[in-house]
Amino acid sequence: MIGGLAIGWFATAGNDDSPSTSGGGTALPSTGAPEDAIAALEAAVEARPEDATAWRQLGTAYVQQAIEIGDPSFYGLAERSFEEATALAPDDPTILVGRGVLALSLHEFAEAEELGRRAVAALPANADALGVLVDAQIELGEYDEAAETLQRMLDVRPGLPALARTSYLRQLRGELGPATEAMRQAVVAGASSPFDEATVTALLGDLQRFAGNQSGALESYERALELFPGLIHAELGRALVIGGRGELAAAAAAVEEVVERFPSPSALFVLADLQHALGDVEGEADTLELVRLTAALQEEAGQIVDLELALFEADIGDDPARAIALAEEALAARPDNVFAADAMAWALLRGGQAAAAVPFAEDAVRLGTADPLLQYRAAEVFAAAGEDERAAEHLGLALQAGPMLSIRHADDVAALAEELGVPLPATES
Repeated sequence: MIGGLAIGWFATAGNDDSPSTSGGGTALPSTGAPEDAIAALEAAVEARPEDATAWRQLGTAYVQQAIEIGDPSFYGLAERSFEEATALAPDDPTILVGRGVLALSLHEFAEAEELGRRAVAALPANADALGVLVDAQIELGEYDEAAETLQRMLDVRPGLPALARTSYLRQLRGELGPATEAMRQAVVAGASSPFDEATVTALLGDLQRFAGNQSGALESYERALELFPGLIHAELGRALVIGGRGELAAAAAAVEEVVERFPSPSALFVLADLQHALGDVEGEADTLELVRLTAALQEEAGQIVDLELALFEADIGDDPARAIALAEEALAARPDNVFAADAMAWALLRGGQAAAAVPFAEDAVRLGTADPLLQYRAAEVFAAAGEDERAAEHLGLALQAGPMLSIRHADDVAALAEELGVPLPATES
């Protein structure tokens, strides 16, 4: 998810200490090594095609593999596996949990919420079911409801998945210090898989970067890569820190290695921005084409990427009408989500409609969300609408992360700061 922390993967953790037995279900399998689990589970369903549990576990493993390596082709395999499981055991609520995780991964958040509610009704003490519901409520912008569900999850299992979600909700409400502390607690809590532990460590790096602690962020990203080499989130975070220090060529080279392994959209977005900053016109054009091709593959796999593409198209600026149309679709699907409002505001601004963008920018910042790019984009909207005082306030919030808020828009950030009389902080060496 662009603009916020991607946390849907926590619901796939399925630790063996899941309290699902108290809710009448069976624990989700540990999926620390999905490539190994997949081979074993594929053999199991071939040998015992009537085994609903094996089909459910295979679907879970496929989703985890799609998340870990960023390959959307596994989502179709997961969907078929869950269909087989449901046909064999239509009343099994643990299958609802797996289907809910898949729906979250495909960004089908209304469906994920329905599946989560059904799973929680059947398994009220199942932390995995509660996690699906929390994530869906967050993505739909139902933040108060999500906080209530999260408290139930914390009461059931106060471990890494619940603590990471606690961190994210605090970040959404602008509580960057408490969010960082909760994520540190998630890291200390540990996980059953290196991937999960590495991911929360990388998310801690994001929060440190947002707070302007670039050296601390770099340490977290490198620690995450020690835990799970090749973790895309950590690789990109590390590149953003390096690029923010002015080492653009080194950052671009690092992201190119990521893209060569697998051209995930998030990696392509960062690479295009670095190429733009380096003046690599031909390289940037190739990367932008690959972004659109990859998005088409995601859509073919059933993944909804309107929000991500809306921000991408608005940033590129060569088709503002398409950016606005995509943002409208994203906002219709999650009308109360602050990042959907942010995308709508940014798309309208880039399309020359500053006045129309203002209410959406106001909606985007209504919680005080600690995200420097969201705050910067709101500042640009308010400035374009002639509301300099509000623009300066939100630019100041954004600049807490340091002067390099956006590699693509670095000059725009500096120009806006000068226009508003907001001092640029020094770059951390």
